This record gives sequence, C-alpha cells and structure tokens, in this order.
Amino acid sequence: MIATEEARPPGFLEIPERLNIADRIVSRHVREGRGDRPALHCGDESLTYAQLDERCNRAGNALLALGVERGDRFVIRAPNSLDYAATFLGGMKIGAVPIPSNTLFRAWEVGHTIENSDSRLVLTSADVRGPVDEVAPQCPTLPHVLLLESEFADLMAQAAPELDAADTGANDPAYAIYTSGSTGKPKGVEHAHRMIVAAGDPVVHVQLGLTADDHMMVPIELSSLITLDFSIFWPLAAGGQGSLFSGRFDPARFLAEVERRRLTIFMGVPTMFRFLLTVPNLEQYDLSSVRMTLVGGEPLPEDTYRAVKRTLGFEMYEMIGSTEGHPYIANVLGRPPKVGSMGIALEGRRCTIRGDDGRELPAGEIGHLCLASADPALALGYRKQEEQWQAMHRDGWFYSGDLAHRDESGYFWFHSRADDMILSRAYRISPGEVESATMEHPDVLESGVVGVPDPELGQRVRAYVVLKPGREPSDGLADEICEVVRTVIAPYKAPKEIEFVSELPKTMSGKIQRKVLRERAAGDAGRPETD
Repeated sequence: MIATEEARPPGFLEIPERLNIADRIVSRHVREGRGDRPALHCGDESLTYAQLDERCNRAGNALLALGVERGDRFVIRAPNSLDYAATFLGGMKIGAVPIPSNTLFRAWEVGHTIENSDSRLVLTSADVRGPVDEVAPQCPTLPHVLLLESEFADLMAQAAPELDAADTGANDPAYAIYTSGSTGKPKGVEHAHRMIVAAGDPVVHVQLGLTADDHMMVPIELSSLITLDFSIFWPLAAGGQGSLFSGRFDPARFLAEVERRRLTIFMGVPTMFRFLLTVPNLEQYDLSSVRMTLVGGEPLPEDTYRAVKRTLGFEMYEMIGSTEGHPYIANVLGRPPKVGSMGIALEGRRCTIRGDDGRELPAGEIGHLCLASADPALALGYRKQEEQWQAMHRDGWFYSGDLAHRDESGYFWFHSRADDMILSRAYRISPGEVESATMEHPDVLESGVVGVPDPELGQRVRAYVVLKPGREPSDGLADEICEVVRTVIAPYKAPKEIEFVSELPKTMSGKIQRKVLRERAAGDAGRPETD
C-alpha cells in the first residue's frame, strides 16, 4: 500500500536524541528479520541487507584499524561500487564523517577538501588517484592514501564482520559534501544524523510513498547528494532497494538497467530524459515497472514532459532541493503534478518567498526562495566557513540563492539562480524560461541561456544551443529557433544571439553551469545579432 499525506507511520518526523544513519537504514532491517531482502546493487553485484550490514561492519572495523575514530573525517574518491557505499555507511556507523569526493575535482580542489576537512585518510581508485598523489605531500593531517578496490578491500576482508554502531547523537555530524567550487573554493556542507528523519520522512512517506517493493536509482556518482538521497538513504530507509549506476551515463545502457533491475522510481535532470528519447528502438525495453520519475536540477520544459509521457509513458514529478537542504519542495503523490512547477513545500519544511528587503512576498511576486533556519533537515553549516554560512541566513530564514514565486494554490515556480537572472531593458528574464522555449524547436536537444553585457540594453540574451544528433547548425536554423521562441514567450525575451555548441558545461548532477557560459561570453568578441 502506498502511503499518502493522510497515512503516516508512527514516529513520523520524530527525531530521537540518539541516532545513527547506518544503523537505522541497514542494521535495523537485519535486527527486525529482513536481512534476506535485497538491498543494494551495482553492475552485476547485489547485496542483501544482511550482506550489506556485514560489509559495512568490515569497512568500519578496517577504518578503526587505520586509526579513523569517531568524529574523524575521511575522503572517498572513486567510481561507484558496493564497497564505496559500504565504506561510506561503515564510516558513519563508527561515528566518523565520510566525504564522497567528486572524481572530476582538480588537484587544488582535492587538496582543499583534504586540508579543510582535516581528513585522516583518502580512499581512491587507480584511475582517479593522480590528483590525490599530487597534493598528498602538502596535507599534514593525511597519513594514509589507499586504493579502495585493492588495499582497503584486503583490510575489509581481514576485518571482523561484527560491529556495534557508535552511540551518535542526532545532531552529530554524519557526512559532508564538498560543492563543485564554481564560485570559489569548494564549501564543505556538513550534515547531521538527524537528516534521515527530518529530510527523509517527508520524502519517503509523503512525496514518494515508498514501500519495501520500491527500487530506485540515480545514474550519477555517489559524490552527488541526490545519488546518496535517492539511491541509498530513501530506498533503504523504506526497506526497499537502491541501485548504483556503473560508469559514465549512457542512455541505452541506463534503459537496459531500468529493465534488468525492474526499477520503480528513478531521477534525472531534464536533459537526461531528452537523451533517453534519442535511443533507437525504444520499444525493445520493458519499462513497465516504473511507477514514477523524478526531475530536478533545472526546470522541466513542457515539450520534454509531453514527449516523455507520450513515448515512454512515465509520469514526471518535479522537485527542488539543495546540497544544504535536501529535497524540500516537490510535486507529491495524491496531487496531480503541475508541469513547470517545483511543487509544494514538503511536510515539516517551512518555505517562503521573500523580497530583497526581507519581507514575505504575496503570491505571484518573484523573490528569494527561503527555508526556515531552524529546519533540522538543513545542514549543520560550512566546514570552517562560519561567516559564509551565517551570510546565507537573515531574520530566521536560509536564503537558497534561487529566485521563485508561489502561486495562489501554494505551488512554487522556479525562475533562476539569483546570479543567473538576466536584466534587459529593465525587464527580468529567466534563463530557464528562454531555454524551455528554444527546446520547442524540434531540432534542439538542449540549450543554456545567459545575459551578455550590452551598453544599450544592460544585458542581451545569448543562447548556447546543442542540436539533436544528425542536425546541422546554420544561420537559417538560428533564425528559426528565435522565431519559435517569439511565438512561445514574450518577444523581448528571445535570444539576440545564438551559438551552436556540441555540449554544455554541467555539474556532476547535470545542472547547466551558466557561470562558465557567462565567462565564455565575456571572453568573446562581439557577435552579429539575429534579427
């Protein structure tokens, strides 16, 4: 039976004083007799809850043998694997603070992560070890660098299979995520064990209605919070199954995994779904197990929604979250999803729209999307960057950095990141709105839109456009795209410039890095405008 907003389990949103994430989502199921149920999968390997618990225990004991103690930080920089997941969970089980590190981080970002976190250990993989070796000699707190797949795996094999969970408090740090650093040095966002209830209960029981029959996947590496949330935390909290995607994203291989693993829910950014639509012979895949798909990272264009529903049959539920706050607004089961809307505030998550002056704005007005500073699902803060953390808060509200509005029904609508909004002729133009409009043209796969400084307009709109396979760029096609945009949204929002590119710069989770596009535009000489 699917839980709804009217059916919540006992203890819903009640945070116990003593709490350990790994014990709650893995060991508890073994103690309560569910150890033989399937838990986690990656590639061709699968683990039951009992097997996962034992592997977590061995990882925790191996960490203790290396001198990693309660409160110590350690970095994992490796491709997705079950040992990666077990080591992450095992670290939390002993009260340590694991830090899954983006494998695309450059050496200076890896060095900053190690130094800022005072990490005692780095577990890495042979194919991504280079940047670690480059910076390790300059990291005085770092006595150990081991290969996860061999040296640490050997220690796990020799370690004891039993381990009692540390008596961690709900407010103790559990893990940290270092942001991509697109706006400076990566920030270490530290989360407490309490998040498994404060953030997890509304998602598990209201947004998704998860049961032990659900199987979830996000095809991104574990250094992304959405993968931790939707491939590990939420499905295991419900006693269901999670899957990790092995290797780089490939749409055909992903659909094969959906079929093989009989996934019931998966998540991605809009571009991922558009790539799925380009896979030849879609009818060969049995996708009947999928009951819902989740969309985040960027606004969902209506044409993408229509095409996915028509071609693949999936219902798509939009949502928004952040590294600091997990999912907090979503289209939920029991309510028809509003295409283009992020949804409603999840239960227990207080959200509001506030103006530059801090006052709450009425329905329909664009302002800063904020969460209550006292929200227990919110991060503990930025590691050793207290001033930056406090700067995100004003008068009891955490400013997310997103601009949005709320409608009369309580649904929130995303406009842009605050620093992405385009100001042209005194008009505020949302880049996401223009991007969605460009994708109404049948030849456009995706686009990234930014404002370019202009002496008369303030900023003019430039679109970086990726075409679908087999389509060729031309001046005539650029004119066609602009004309389509003018028929979809107000003409003043249409791009003045279109540049065709082979790909867009993105974060690990698939979000368009408009800052990189703005930097590229700033380095370009003037370009001729389209009419």
